[in-house]
Amino acid sequence: MAERSLILAVATYFPDSYGGAERQARILAEALGRKGVTVTLVAPTRSRDVRLEERTDFGRIVRKRVRAWPNLGGRNILSFLAWSLWVPWRLRGPEWRGVPVYVFHARLHALGPALAAWWNAAPLLVKLGGGGDASEFAALRGKKFLYGRLVEWLLRGRVDMFVANSSQIANELREARVAPARIAEFPNGVALPPLDDLHLALAQRDGRGFIYAARLHPDKNVDVLYEAAMALAAAGIDFRLRLVGDGPERDRLAPLASAGSPVTFAGFVADVYPELQASDFFVCASRREGQSNALLEAMSAGVIPIVFRASGVAEVVSHGHNGVIVDEATPAAFAGAMRRALALSPAARRRMSLAARDFAQDNIGIDAIAERTLAAIASVRHGPSAAMSRSARGLLIGEGGA
Repeated sequence: MAERSLILAVATYFPDSYGGAERQARILAEALGRKGVTVTLVAPTRSRDVRLEERTDFGRIVRKRVRAWPNLGGRNILSFLAWSLWVPWRLRGPEWRGVPVYVFHARLHALGPALAAWWNAAPLLVKLGGGGDASEFAALRGKKFLYGRLVEWLLRGRVDMFVANSSQIANELREARVAPARIAEFPNGVALPPLDDLHLALAQRDGRGFIYAARLHPDKNVDVLYEAAMALAAAGIDFRLRLVGDGPERDRLAPLASAGSPVTFAGFVADVYPELQASDFFVCASRREGQSNALLEAMSAGVIPIVFRASGVAEVVSHGHNGVIVDEATPAAFAGAMRRALALSPAARRRMSLAARDFAQDNIGIDAIAERTLAAIASVRHGPSAAMSRSARGLLIGEGGA
C-alpha cells in the first residue's frame, strides 16, 4: 500500500473552513489521485453534521470531531492532546506501515500526524505556510506554555523533508540550520482554467474591474483596499471593486458601503473562477503570506495582480510584466497603483493578463506540483531514527490508545 499511497494532514478542511490551505489540499489530492496515488486526507472537524469518513475520487477523508481546533492550545489543550493521540491511533496497523505523511503547516496540529509517521516508520514531510512575520516556528515558540517549543523542537529536528513555497521560507530554514537536503523548494499549485475561457473573458473585460478573493480578516489588510477604493470614488473615478470571501471584515465594512458604491461584497463563493473571469485586476494588501493561493488562482485566470510585496510575491509577480508590486500596504499606495492600472491601454492589459496566465501555466499548474511533491517524497530516506521511534512509541498508549 505504501508505494502508491499518501496521508495528507491539514489543520482544517471543508466544510469547516474554505481558506487557501484547504483549497490547496483538495486540488493536490485530486491531482495525485489522477496519477494513481490513493490519498487519505486527515483533518479535525467541529461540524456536527459532517461525515467522519467519506470516500472521494482521490481516496477518502477521515475526520476527528473536536470541541476546539487543535492549533489553539491554551485553554483548549485537551482538544490538542485528543487530536495528537487520535491520529496515530487511527492510522495504526500494517496497512499504514511506511505510508508517507505530508502535513500542511508546522503548527500544533502537526504533532499527531508526525507521531503517526514515526510510529509507522514512514517518511514525514511538512509544508510550511509562512515566513517572516508569518513564521510558524515563531508562532510555536510564542505559545504560553512549553508544549509549543516541544512541538517546534520535534518538527525541526525530525521532519524528513520541509516543503518551502517561497525562497524566504527556504532561507529561514537554512538559517535555522536545517540541512539543504531536507528542504524542497517549490510553489503552491493551481487548477488551470481552460485557455479558451481566458480568451473569452478578455473579450468581455472593460479594464475597470478589481477583485479581492480570500478571507476578509484583519490580518489581510482588507481595510486598506476599502479605503483606497473610497479615495478613488471620492475623486469621481469610474471603477468597481468586488470583495469575495467571508470573515469579520465583511461584517465591519459592508455596512459602510452606501447604495451605488463601487465596492460590493460577494460573500463566500464555492467556485471563485467565475468571479475572477469577470475581473481585470486582483488586489491584495496582506503583509502575512507564505505564498498566496488567491494570487496564484488569479494569475491562472489571467487577472493582473496588484499586490503588496509579501513573502513569495516577487517570485511569481514580475513588476510591470505580469503584474504590479506595491511597496507599501497603505490606502494611498494602493489607490495610486489602482489609478495607474485604470490608465493602462487595452493592449497593455492584454499583454500583462496573458503574461500572468503564461507564468501560471509554466510554473504552478497543480499537475506539475503533484509531480514535484512525489519527487520530494521519493527523495526521503524511509524510516525514522531508532531513538525517535522509541520516543514516539513512548508517547502513545499501547497501539495508540486515545
